[in-house]
Amino acid sequence: IGGGVTTLRAFLDADLIDDLHIAVTPAELGAGKRLWDSPDELTDRFHLERVPSSSGVVHHFFWRR
Repeated sequence: IGGGVTTLRAFLDADLIDDLHIAVTPAELGAGKRLWDSPDELTDRFHLERVPSSSGVVHHFFWRR
């Protein structure tokens, strides 16, 4: 999906996503829109696996329940 948080949230809200990979960096860049307060918000519809890397990036893999 190309786009930002608004586009991704629209696809999630329309239940059009089966698999999702989000890479989260440990940096805060301004006051932009947040995808979530916690990735656990999506666990009612998705399985979640978090894979940390040595660089500090955490990869969040979601797949439909």
